[in-house]
Amino acid sequence: MHVYGFSYHTDREGSRRKHVNNELNIGLGLNHEFRNDDRGVAFFEAGLYRDSGLNWAKLAGPGYQFKLGERWRLGAALLLIQSPTYNRGRAFVAPIPLLTYDLGAVKLNAIYAPKFQQNEFAVFGLYFTIPFRK
Repeated sequence: MHVYGFSYHTDREGSRRKHVNNELNIGLGLNHEFRNDDRGVAFFEAGLYRDSGLNWAKLAGPGYQFKLGERWRLGAALLLIQSPTYNRGRAFVAPIPLLTYDLGAVKLNAIYAPKFQQNEFAVFGLYFTIPFRK
């Protein structure tokens, strides 16, 4: 289960001026690993969080992360995202780079959403994953 989190806008003044500077992005998501081997992890995730414009953003899509040692993973998710804050409310697909550090009981995830046509301001994000144990 994901527990969303926090964001940091690189254009502090621009995001404040456009009223998309909320950096407490509460929400929940689910993540299912459908392949986990020595090389990496393939997964599908979906979630809902309060975005930078204080709207509810919905996301879903697959991803893959390479394992970098015992605790680190690096990869990306290809997410379908929809929120009134982004792209005039029209859903779009975006590749989102993802770095994960496994602390054992929880995982710390860092993302980067670059500035592009559907996303006016680049942003870094942090959230936690609480794994369900079998």
